[in-house]
Amino acid sequence: MTTTTTRIRTSAPFTVRSVELRRLLAAVDQCAVRRGGVMEVGGDPGAGKTRLLTALAQEARVRGLTVVRGTAAESHADVPFQPFLEAFGNWFPGPGDTAPHPAAALVRALAGPPPGSRRTDFTGRCRFYAELRTLLAACVAATDRGLLVLLDDAHWSDIGSVELLDMLVRWPVTSGLTVVVAHRPRQTPVALRAVLQQGLELGAVEPVRLEPVTVTQSAHLLQWAGHSEELTALHARAAGNPLYLTALAQTAPGTPDTEAASTLTARLLIETAHLDDTERTALYAAAVLGDTFDVDGVAEVAALDRDAACRALGALRHRDLVRTATTGRLTFRHPLIRRALYAESDTCWRAGAHRRATHRLAALGAPPVELAPHIERAGSSPSAADLAALAEAARAALHLGRVDDAAHWLTLTLGATGTAPDGTPELWRSVVRALAAQGAVEGIRTLGRGYLASPAAAATDRAADVAFLAGVYGGLGHADEARDLIAAHLSRAADIDRAQAATFQVQLRLVQVLAGALPTRSDVETLVRGTRDADAATAGGALALHGLCAVLTGDICTAEARLGAAAKLLDSVDAKAATAALLPEHLLTLGWAESLMGRHAAALDHIERSVPLVRENGDEHLLAPMLNTLSYAHYQSGRMADALDAAQEARTIGRAVGRTDQAGLADAVISAALAQLGGAAQLGRGPAAAAPTEQVPRTPLNALLHAEAALARGDGERALSLLLPTGAAWRVSEPVPVLAARGYELLAAAALLSQARDKQADIAQWVEHAAEAAAGIGLPEQSGHALLARGHLLAQRGRAEEAARTYEDAVELLGGETPAGVRARQLARRARAGAGRGTVLLAELTVREREVADLAGQGFKSKDIAERLSVSPRTVDVHLTRIYSKLGVDSKAALVRLMAVAG
Repeated sequence: MTTTTTRIRTSAPFTVRSVELRRLLAAVDQCAVRRGGVMEVGGDPGAGKTRLLTALAQEARVRGLTVVRGTAAESHADVPFQPFLEAFGNWFPGPGDTAPHPAAALVRALAGPPPGSRRTDFTGRCRFYAELRTLLAACVAATDRGLLVLLDDAHWSDIGSVELLDMLVRWPVTSGLTVVVAHRPRQTPVALRAVLQQGLELGAVEPVRLEPVTVTQSAHLLQWAGHSEELTALHARAAGNPLYLTALAQTAPGTPDTEAASTLTARLLIETAHLDDTERTALYAAAVLGDTFDVDGVAEVAALDRDAACRALGALRHRDLVRTATTGRLTFRHPLIRRALYAESDTCWRAGAHRRATHRLAALGAPPVELAPHIERAGSSPSAADLAALAEAARAALHLGRVDDAAHWLTLTLGATGTAPDGTPELWRSVVRALAAQGAVEGIRTLGRGYLASPAAAATDRAADVAFLAGVYGGLGHADEARDLIAAHLSRAADIDRAQAATFQVQLRLVQVLAGALPTRSDVETLVRGTRDADAATAGGALALHGLCAVLTGDICTAEARLGAAAKLLDSVDAKAATAALLPEHLLTLGWAESLMGRHAAALDHIERSVPLVRENGDEHLLAPMLNTLSYAHYQSGRMADALDAAQEARTIGRAVGRTDQAGLADAVISAALAQLGGAAQLGRGPAAAAPTEQVPRTPLNALLHAEAALARGDGERALSLLLPTGAAWRVSEPVPVLAARGYELLAAAALLSQARDKQADIAQWVEHAAEAAAGIGLPEQSGHALLARGHLLAQRGRAEEAARTYEDAVELLGGETPAGVRARQLARRARAGAGRGTVLLAELTVREREVADLAGQGFKSKDIAERLSVSPRTVDVHLTRIYSKLGVDSKAALVRLMAVAG
């Protein structure tokens, strides 16, 4: 499901804290009828305190209360009673008021000379606060329904404000006055915490804690419809904090968190505005070190005395910019804060800080993955030791499954001047393979260009590197890039020998096959002539390519000769030989061609030899087509469980590497195999279900396999809709000649099962086409399909005995265990049963049952039959149940066939 993010309007009195808002409103209502009260709202920065107070103010005004609001600020911490002055200073008299407003007197009292200390003028202080209490009571009396005082950011309150709050907690003014104090508990000074705690113990203060919001509240805050994986991930990254959540949601997908953190800059500047130089430097040094850090690390990176760094971090902890992690180390309040501070620090200073961090971590023996981020940001040319550390970091990241990090650090290594660390070529191939397993083509492009232009590639066998990279592109379906890479190498390599040229010429055509295309017939014929003297793997690969082209163009004689010669050569190749680099791809080409020709045992032998080689090398980008070939050969051989295992893995890998064509083929095999295993009940649910007609991949083989699945379930209409979406023409690309007879036979079988008479009228046409296609190919399997099609025509015409013999002859050609052979054997058995017993069994039906059976045999549905016979559909279903029992059939499709045979 696609979701959209809506920026929350900061001026809107909207809060997801509905439970807390109801508690506050209930307390306000109580305060209006009893002694005054104090409410405490505590929560982390960004938890939604201010927004909650805004919503509370609006609701209170709707209820008739007078609301005044003040906010404490660190910049005014030396101003006595600052939040109260702001609150009551903004209380303006009404338009008709002429008498002095009590709030003005309160403001004058608060703004006057402050009372002395407790020791020097105790009596004066008592009189002063008694006067304030009297003035507050007058302010309440001047309201219609009560007074609500909202004090935000009370953790910055001056000592006078704290003492005034203490007085209101100990000696509430009167009914109708409610004071709400919002603060950050971690930053609240001891004096205010003591006042609130004492009020809690006296029952005069009611606390409201703002805990992290739930996923549901996050969806409400962002105005997203429902839950999604994206929302859950955002919620987790924000740790349930509304401020961080909205900052992250307003960042485009895939952009760095620093951009999300930029939306917090204004808030952070307020929090860091009063830091001294030492505290600010320590904070920036901590941001350089990462998400966790310690005092010694900050001191060294910030170039500070340890004691100074310790004092600075203590001050930062007091401000809740820094907290203690569960490991005992220090951490930022949230990673977004660290990233925002990192972006705010001076670029030049930051580079030096990273260099100091590198030295410190290296001295402590930190692993390369911890050193690498600092090395790349140090702002100077990396040394040999740095390059070695980057390479080791890439290797470690690859082992940890952090493929993007591995590619990034290896790219930095390759882009540096100087000698590449030992093992770079092997590491490069491993990272490319890992990227290919994720379908990360852009990452492969970047890494491939960097490697081939680096000194590391110059010192190795460049031809082998180019061949490897081209194979990866081909396996991922990017044949054009593979061809361009090979062509560029051939044009630049002046000293390339004849054997290498032959290998590359074969690979140029091979990548087309890997990507799902086919080279031209003339190309491969030229290729075979040019590789007669090449090594066995290269010559065998050229012959396999020629054989595949011949199979797909219907030249079976040439195909048999080329594939036989290819098998002889490739079977002789030692997989560990230097010339066997492309052996798995050649075996794949050979195996697919053999399977298309119906030589499934030979195909299985060759693919089962190639799959372990690919797994051993880690070439996962080649596994999807290999496993699909394996699954198809198993399916055609009748090994449905094995076909399912291979196809399910092929589908998973195909999706992972971005090969939708291979995933689609795997889906088709899964659908067909499940149907053969009797899994029709499950085909409507789960990932193995056949897609709706309009979503089925419109490739000829996929359509044939999905149609076979439909036939196995007795659904002729479904099969026809797959092969003939409009019922007028073959809308799928017509199968290649080697599969044409099979396709026409499926059309005839589907038409026979169809309940529409006009579809059955086309059976003779499909049978004729099947016979012509099989005669042109001359393969036993296709001839079997042609016989199977003829059996459908005979069955339609009621010639049951002839149909049974024809089906039995088809079994001889198709094999008794293949899907088509199993179908032919079942049809033969039914035809013979119909020929011998159909008329007799029909005689056992009552007159009404025979009427129902005749109409059902013509393809009418229960509702239509009920209308024609003037009975209820339920009565028709009861009759059908009895008919099935008497005739020995188990479905309406079987009844249709029996009625057709019985005439």
